[in-house]
Amino acid sequence: MYTKFLLLFLFFPYILSSQTQKNTSFKTISGFVTYKNEALSGAKILVKNRNESAKTNFKGFYTIEAKTGEILTFDFLGLKQKAILIEEVTQTLNIELKTENKTPKLQLNKDLKLGGSSIGSLTSGFELVTIDAKTLNKNAATITEAILEKVPSFFTKQNKFGENLIYLKRQELKGPVLWQIDGFGFDMPFPIFIDEIKFIYISCTKLNGCIIKVETTINYDKIKDINFDNYYFSEEDYYNYDAILYENQKKYEPEYLNDFSDTSNSNEVLNTYKKQYSKYKDSDNYHFNVINYFQKTYKNKDILLEVLSDYEKFAANNPEDLKGIAYKYQELNEDKKALAIYRKVANLRPNYAQSYRDLANCFTDLKNYKNFWYIYANYLKKGFKIEDNDIGEIMASEIISNYTKGKKSNLHYPRIKINNADKISEADVRLVFEWNTSEAEFILEFVNPYLQTYQAENSIESSNRLILDQKKKGYTSKEVFIEKQTEGDWFVNFTYLGNKQYKPTILKVTTYYNWGKPNQTKKINVFEFTVENIKTQLLKLNKFS
Repeated sequence: MYTKFLLLFLFFPYILSSQTQKNTSFKTISGFVTYKNEALSGAKILVKNRNESAKTNFKGFYTIEAKTGEILTFDFLGLKQKAILIEEVTQTLNIELKTENKTPKLQLNKDLKLGGSSIGSLTSGFELVTIDAKTLNKNAATITEAILEKVPSFFTKQNKFGENLIYLKRQELKGPVLWQIDGFGFDMPFPIFIDEIKFIYISCTKLNGCIIKVETTINYDKIKDINFDNYYFSEEDYYNYDAILYENQKKYEPEYLNDFSDTSNSNEVLNTYKKQYSKYKDSDNYHFNVINYFQKTYKNKDILLEVLSDYEKFAANNPEDLKGIAYKYQELNEDKKALAIYRKVANLRPNYAQSYRDLANCFTDLKNYKNFWYIYANYLKKGFKIEDNDIGEIMASEIISNYTKGKKSNLHYPRIKINNADKISEADVRLVFEWNTSEAEFILEFVNPYLQTYQAENSIESSNRLILDQKKKGYTSKEVFIEKQTEGDWFVNFTYLGNKQYKPTILKVTTYYNWGKPNQTKKINVFEFTVENIKTQLLKLNKFS
């Protein structure tokens, strides 16, 4: 059996190289363009770098011919342009245009990563930085901007009030940096002119976190009309338990599920399913609706596997649907079945970084470390790189982990070593988020035991360049570390913003406990999202649970 398995793998590079690099034929893309949920008539759709355009009709509907790999831009006077890269599965693109955000942002970090920074790696270490006011940029708009120019380990994110909060890169889950101005503590600085600053001392330690201490020439007796209480976080800046549990989401249940209400055993369930299959299989999301219903109601793995098998045949050429099926197989601990699916996806998408990582990860789950290394050797041989982006960080983590395992076990495989001293190799918790479609848009929210929140947004509104990078390089994933899980509850929340298609988004969350340690364990949860703009609690993590 192992010999056959290895032979199949050895043909994998040939299979990949035999695939067509790009689909060069035209196809019709259609959908609706809206603004504030109203049809937008006269919006212009343009194929970038080619003289092909279309406009929406009075219902906001459009059609346009485009090729895989081309970029469509959506424009309307006074609204922010959106750019969408066409993939092989792209058919429907429903676009919501929004007004341009005129609020200035100080975010200087240019990494194309979900959330704008790489949560979870060790930041460039420093314990104390002293900044002489004479070296500050006198033209900086704020003290925050002046400090960002001096300390590359800092970056800012705006809260919902438009205030720029400073975070230490890769330590975002610990909350924003605190301020001490002339001996008094603040959560954010009150207005200070650059020429009023004498010195800035920045101390960062693992024990106390980061504090920016500012010494000024301000005469506080002469200051009027400033309410210093405004420069502390209000209750609205902290988590207020406004996420609903995933299982409490109100979802539309199609009528065909009523056929199962009178079934009392597994045989009856399967017979009813087989009778209705030919009638409903083409209905939107039929298979996943049935799978979710069976998983919740009957908890019978054999029934689930039968439906998943049918779904495999139905979705044979759709890599997004196939990924959702693979996620469910992994949730059910059917790693060999998941591997077979990821092989199909890799053959459909041979130039996607995610294809290689998913295969390599499956081989790790099967403890087939030799093929894990050959996957990445083949990846590098084909000219791909382990880049400084979200998928690159996941690859680096898993390569380091397997390198360490091989070193301890004296395994002699053609390994690839990642020389990255900043990468965390051990942590109390490692979270890997994966979603099946590159059109998915959402907000991830992390809440620490002090109820401080950190949000990472994956959307065109927050970063059109990031979405384009995900599509061009082929990845839909993100990792997050909780290096030291302090006592108390940690929450992981998810707000779904849609995916431009008439189908749900499937999200897989893998939680690794004691990552990189001898007692490492993991749990996989798969979620399906259709309801938009509702904050949903995915996980509640507790050190003692």
